[in-house]
This record gives sequence, structure tokens and C-alpha cells, in this order.
Amino acid sequence: MRKALTVLVLGSALLLLPSCGGSSRRSFVRIVNAAPDAGALDITLNGNKILTGMAYATGSNYFTEAPGTTISLKIANSSGTLLDTKIGLVDKSYYTIAAVGQIADSTVNPPIPSTFTILQTADDHTAPVSTDVKIRVLQLDPLYHVISGDSGPIDAYITPPTNTLNGTNADFTDVTFQSTPSWVSVKVPADGNLRIRAVPAASAGNTDPDHTLIQGWDSQTVLFKAGQVRTYVLLDNPAGTPFPEQSIFLNDLN
Repeated sequence: MRKALTVLVLGSALLLLPSCGGSSRRSFVRIVNAAPDAGALDITLNGNKILTGMAYATGSNYFTEAPGTTISLKIANSSGTLLDTKIGLVDKSYYTIAAVGQIADSTVNPPIPSTFTILQTADDHTAPVSTDVKIRVLQLDPLYHVISGDSGPIDAYITPPTNTLNGTNADFTDVTFQSTPSWVSVKVPADGNLRIRAVPAASAGNTDPDHTLIQGWDSQTVLFKAGQVRTYVLLDNPAGTPFPEQSIFLNDLN
């Protein structure tokens, strides 16, 4: 398996930024730039620009926002507005809003139609049992699932770093692009070290998930602490080197 770049980004509820709304009711929103060819993004919520020049493969802290059904979300890059839409927020709930997909490109043959959109997911901020960490995997790479010969969905495994995957049951099965699987609770080893690997789904014919030529994501060794909640985001690497995939962790809780 090819190793993926792993970047830690801050997304903890402990680092809330000032509210954009005036209500005493609060929702919590963080933004992820997961659109590989969109460039740096400007994010506006309800007329307030909350992020300027947000780089690809990064995630923000949580912003507080008054909940409602008419919250305005605007996303723009250097070429102008990419998306102007409404989102719904529930009081005392946490959300991840990811900019995903590709920007239209008429200069190539065949032309690439725009698939740019947002993925809004509800985040889980309930703590796991005292010995565990809760992890969710989001597949937000718009290119991986259309690569020639690729099997489409992926399986993801959370194991001690040196464990092989052959004969191991996947913690996440048949995860497709933009799907939102639930969190999985995993007991944290004594040394705190775990590793997340995502490879083509076994149901799609992958019978050897430890094969070194299989394209996928690899967090390498990550130190966890019991009580944490984390989201592991699978992304494309536009540079293509050192690996065609990269990934980031979002800190949901603790």
C-alpha cells in the first residue's frame, strides 16, 4: 500500500471562535477544503466572512452560529463565487461542512464538468467509554473512485501499527465517495498507537489488502488518548508526490 501524507488540523470544540450570530441559541460549524482544484477558498456565513484564503487539505476550528433553516453559506475562490446556498442547523449540534468535488475545466479534452458541492455532516461530540477512541472515516477524494481499474468503495482498518490486514475484519466497509459512516469505538492500546489504512473494498475483489501495489491511504502511526473523538478524511494529492493520496485528521472532541 502506498503511504499517504497525514496532516493534523485543529477542529476541537475547545477552541470555539466568536459567534457570527446574535441569538443565545448556538450551533457549531467547521469548514474543510476538500476540493483539490478549487484553490484557496473564502467562506462566508450569513454575510460574515469567516475564512479567507483557506488552503486545500485543511480544516477550521468550530465557529458558533445561531441555528435556523435560512443560514447562508457562500464559497468563493480567486475566480469568483463557486457556491451560494442555504444550510439548516439544529441548536446545540455540531457540523462539518466540506467543500468537495471538482471545478469545471473546458480546456481539457474531454472537458471536465463541475461537480463542486458541499457535504454537510452532523458530528458526534459524545465521549466514548473511558478506554476508547471514536473514529470516523470520510472518503472525500473525487478522483480516486474514477481511476481506471479502481474498485470504487473502500474498506478502512484501525489496527496497531504493525498488524497485517489479511484476515482482519474491516472497521468500515464499502465506504463510498461522500458517504457518512458512523463512528467506530476502538480500545486505545497501552502505548496509544494506532494506524488507519484504507484500501479498495474486499467485496469488490480485493483479496490481499496488504499488497504493496494497492493504491490507498495510510495514516502511519498515530498517538491517541482514550476519550478522544476524531474524523479521518481521505483526500486527493494534486501534486501526485510523494503519494497520490493524502489525509487529514479533524479533532472532534478532546
